[in-house]
Amino acid sequence: MTATIDDVAKKKPSEQSAKQQAAAELVQMAKEQGLSLTGPEGLLR
Repeated sequence: MTATIDDVAKKKPSEQSAKQQAAAELVQMAKEQGLSLTGPEGLLR
């Protein structure tokens, strides 16, 4: 099974590892601020 970032973000907190929770929070914050996730100026350069 391959989980996407959105799949990880949708899981209940008790089902996520600390790393998964941190990654989901970073992605959510980037989306809220309108930041690109990839690319030279993106979260995941």
